[in-house]
Amino acid sequence: MGGVLALFAALSFTLDNIFIRKGLLGEKPGTVWDVRFIVSSTCLMLFIIGAVVATLLGYPFVQELMQLSLTDILLLVVAGILGPFAGAFLFSTAIAQIGASHTSALWTGANPLFAALLGVVFMGDIPDLLGIISVLMIIGGILIVGYHGHAETTKVLETKLAGGLLAILSGVCIALSQVVRGTAMTMGATTNTALFVYQGTAFFVVTAVLLFKRKNLLHIKQISRRSLLCYTVSGTGMLLGSYFLLASFNFIPVWQAVAIRNIQPLFAILFSCLLLKKVDRISFRLVLGATLVTAGVVILNVY
Repeated sequence: MGGVLALFAALSFTLDNIFIRKGLLGEKPGTVWDVRFIVSSTCLMLFIIGAVVATLLGYPFVQELMQLSLTDILLLVVAGILGPFAGAFLFSTAIAQIGASHTSALWTGANPLFAALLGVVFMGDIPDLLGIISVLMIIGGILIVGYHGHAETTKVLETKLAGGLLAILSGVCIALSQVVRGTAMTMGATTNTALFVYQGTAFFVVTAVLLFKRKNLLHIKQISRRSLLCYTVSGTGMLLGSYFLLASFNFIPVWQAVAIRNIQPLFAILFSCLLLKKVDRISFRLVLGATLVTAGVVILNVY
């Protein structure tokens, strides 16, 4: 069950990435800060609507929220700052620089390694020999993909740092976030309370940054409807991916869930072919690397 949830998380996060890229290609796409504000707003709004409906149907969400300890809350706030705020901002910027499929590849190359190491250090999740081999296969596949050049990839935003470095840093931030979230859940936080606190943290931090930079949010109205729609779909994918991934932590170790979730480059190639075929170049190297990633995930689950 945990493996299936982690797989759905990979699919959902891929939709998040692809639609961010698609939205950034619009006539008035806004800045990366605008993207993160819209995505975070969508995540939080949809979650609150779902929580209200679930509460009316008898689910004890408020009781779960009240049972969170101060330590749980602090851990989830830190996870929110590391993941859906810092990590997602770096990731979105990298998507604008080098495209969704290549960003996904480089991000995934960094993420499982750091998640596995941090999982061992902080949570005692020690992978066996086949687990280590499969994670290395995944990383090897990602390195093959990431080595590919980006000469034909459209740049939407300029930055002083290379897009590849941003993608790797994003992977490190999100790996830290995943381990911190996993720690909070082992201490009593539920999937729903963890999602609410850490996504809510990201929303409030992004909003504070935008208000500091712009003084108000009126400029959001200038973003094209097409881009707004893409960012809304992205936010929906982000929420579903986060929920599926957190839920998978209840069934399998964090390192294993993160490794399975990192099948994302395979989905990124598929959706790039369907939705971004005129922007993100798909090559044999991409397909080869994605195949190696898939093999690693199969070994991880079958054996």
